[in-house]
Amino acid sequence: MTLSITSAVGENHILISLEGDVDTKTAPELLAALTAQDLASATQLRLDIKGVNFMSSAGLRALIFSKQKMSHEATVYVIGANQEITDVITKTGLSAAVSMVASVDDI
Repeated sequence: MTLSITSAVGENHILISLEGDVDTKTAPELLAALTAQDLASATQLRLDIKGVNFMSSAGLRALIFSKQKMSHEATVYVIGANQEITDVITKTGLSAAVSMVASVDDI
């Protein structure tokens, strides 16, 4: 499956919306989209993944990359993750580095 990536920059955040699967074939696209952003100066990165059905370890590495490029005080929000993705993020301990929310209204 292909991955659709859209991004928007707000006053204090970057929003990246994804649709499709994030796997070994599509994770480089996500990494390129993250690299293209000025993560170092953002206070929030909002990753809307309501449209993502599957995320492999390559996708998780992209999340880790984004957190590493941001300031220590910045927050990475993962928005709308399905139960499978939520479980993987929790079991890997990545939930200590990102904030999981159901919708953008929860931020």
